[in-house]
Amino acid sequence: RSFLITATAAMISEELRERIIKWHFEQEKSVEEIAELVGCTDHTIYKILALYREFGQVTNPHARPRGRPRALDMTMLNYISSLLDANPTLYLDEIQEKLLEVHDLD
Repeated sequence: RSFLITATAAMISEELRERIIKWHFEQEKSVEEIAELVGCTDHTIYKILALYREFGQVTNPHARPRGRPRALDMTMLNYISSLLDANPTLYLDEIQEKLLEVHDLD
C-alpha cells in the first residue's frame, strides 16, 4: 500500500508550472504523461494550461493568496510518504526526527 501524495494545483511551484508549459508546448508531451511526471491529476495539468492560455502566465494574476501557508512542501510530504512505505510502523515522533534530520526545520 502506498501513501504517495498527489499534488494539487495550489501545491505546485511556479517553476514546476513553467516546466509543465514547456513539456506540453515544446516537447509535445500529453497531459497524462505530464501528470504522471508531476505526481498530480490530469485535471490539475488542464487547470495550469488554461491559466497559461488565459493570462499568458502560469498563475492567476487576480487571485489572492488563500489560507495559511503550508507547513510542509511537496518534497517533505513525499519524503514522509517514502518513510512510511519503507516502515509503516513508524511513530509520529520518529517521523518528525527523520524530517528534522533531512530538512532544516525549526
